[in-house]
Amino acid sequence: MKKTTLIKPKDKPVEIAVMPLEEEAKQFTAKKKFGGPPKPMTSRIYLTGMAMNALLSRSTGLVRREEIKREAEDWADFMLED
Repeated sequence: MKKTTLIKPKDKPVEIAVMPLEEEAKQFTAKKKFGGPPKPMTSRIYLTGMAMNALLSRSTGLVRREEIKREAEDWADFMLED
């Protein structure tokens, strides 16, 4: 990490830290990761996603997320009944 001096008018010189863009990107991506294993995709989750995709594609205008989620889960449960 380089240090540089920034001089502002009417102020004392202030040291700021400057890091290369690549190093900053690596720190950002490391922050986003979590340590747990990925959750396995069940057939219910898959069908809920497919139903949600269909519901969102046919909707016009604004939709309430809670209603779309509930309806998609209802459709997934219906498809899994046998």
